[in-house]
Amino acid sequence: MEKSLSDYKLIVETSKLTVVAKSLREAEVVGVDIETTDLSPRDGRMRLLQLATPDETFVVDAFETGDLALLKEVLEDGPVKVLHNAKFDYAFLKAEYGISLAPIFDTMLAAQLLDGGEQGPSYALERVAERYAGAELDKSSRREDWSEELSEAQIEYAARDAAVLLPLHRRLAEELKDEKLVRVSKIEFRAVAALAEMELAGIKLDVQKWKELERTVRKRRDETALALEKQFPAPEGVLPLEGLGPRLNLNSPQQIADAFHSLGIELADTRVWTLLKVNHPAARLLLEYRELQKKLGTYLETYPSFIHPKTGRIHANFLQCRVPTGRLACTSPNIQQVPHEDEFRSCFVAQQDNTLVIADYSQIELRILAEFSEDPSFICAFREGEDLHRVTAATMFDVKKDKVTKEQRSAAKRINFGLAYGRGAKSLSAQLGTDEERARALINEYFANYPKVQRYLQETANEAMRTRTLRTLSGRVRKFGDPSTLDSMAKGAMRREAMNYPIQGTSADIAKLALGYIREELEGLDARLINCIHDEFVVECRQDLAKEVAAKTKAAMKMAGTVLLEKVPVEVEVEVSPEWRK
Repeated sequence: MEKSLSDYKLIVETSKLTVVAKSLREAEVVGVDIETTDLSPRDGRMRLLQLATPDETFVVDAFETGDLALLKEVLEDGPVKVLHNAKFDYAFLKAEYGISLAPIFDTMLAAQLLDGGEQGPSYALERVAERYAGAELDKSSRREDWSEELSEAQIEYAARDAAVLLPLHRRLAEELKDEKLVRVSKIEFRAVAALAEMELAGIKLDVQKWKELERTVRKRRDETALALEKQFPAPEGVLPLEGLGPRLNLNSPQQIADAFHSLGIELADTRVWTLLKVNHPAARLLLEYRELQKKLGTYLETYPSFIHPKTGRIHANFLQCRVPTGRLACTSPNIQQVPHEDEFRSCFVAQQDNTLVIADYSQIELRILAEFSEDPSFICAFREGEDLHRVTAATMFDVKKDKVTKEQRSAAKRINFGLAYGRGAKSLSAQLGTDEERARALINEYFANYPKVQRYLQETANEAMRTRTLRTLSGRVRKFGDPSTLDSMAKGAMRREAMNYPIQGTSADIAKLALGYIREELEGLDARLINCIHDEFVVECRQDLAKEVAAKTKAAMKMAGTVLLEKVPVEVEVEVSPEWRK
């Protein structure tokens, strides 16, 4: 008869951990959970460590036992450790006890992978356990105080959370196998350690330099607002009075539309794509104002508040499977979305005596497109180490490669990436600053040169409409809704998403493989990952180790790429700098 989820042995003596370790070594799978006094290891401590085998569940009171050295070996090797939201537990064990959990099976990530990008209503343990194991968990104790003497109800609650992970693991492991998601699940589980350690390391912001930039950008915004207002005639009968501030609310779509109407320009709306097509300085100034306002409100005014008082660094939260493509998401704050300009990125720095190694994949999504499409011109350009954007420009504009202008290469780059994202003539014309007819002609010329790319994109979109399922090279699945219920605009959006999914999803697979490889390559060195921006990685290390760390990081990234790409070579560009700039 299977043991009750609430059965447990409470461990309060360090010497009893030897018995616990022996029991864990004899198991193939161990459920692992923790209870903490706070949500961050920087602000709280781990109170309980729950460890469940098929035969017994142990609840270790970490306040009483103190050191967990007797468990370190078995927690870092041996049986599979099953956790829910493993990154959280990993961070506490690593920060407090130097324990690196391995190997890991994360039931939350497994459930998210099985949903194929269509996010479920909740991935909390009680909801996933109910869906996949038919277990009901009372989570009311979660909100209680875990820093004082614990009640029997609290300890029983903790024991159940660990024990339920075993039947949940059995069901989810079967589902992953049936859905052919075992390979990608291993990539995700392996990335947990790297992400947890990256969050623990944090990234340093030069606050003084950031504040100076804030003042500069605020001045630019105000100057842009005044320049924009001057583009519009003053209302009749109204005299400009100094000191009363702007008369136009630049955040009001109606006032903006009315102002452009006064210039004889009718706006269907005030969105970016609409304004990009307006040939008037006011449109350019409005877009510039909005960009500056966003930089102020989203980044410059808020990021210093995220610096932790104990570490002096920003510790963002990386989310593994919240985006359908598998790309990492980031919150509190989103350091993946820091503006690309050097004046912003150079404010993120290495601490004293350290430096940064910045490495990114060269045109990885286009290499993936070449892999999928098998277009000979694409593949040949990459194999011969040529600049694909220059090659594309030369063929499209009928000039020699060495005669390609900067503007032509830029246009080819936008087309290369734009079409990989399923963009049409309307979107591309706005990007290139030309009319739709010219954009359509460029698209036709592009596909005439790369016919297998066009065939692949169309066949991929058709497959998604027909089967409602697509996969990346690692097997990550994307499940689409029923297209028969969609109008033409929604169907077009679905086709564009489908064209891009295998490309961007495979890029995410490679990046997550790279996270694991980089972490392993840097083990034992005074070096650590501090940021990951899709296909770019930032490592902080001691200055004298920069050359070695750069070589190891590059090798790890190339290794990750070659796991999934067979037809095209993978290239990685690496820079060393005390600031996050290239």
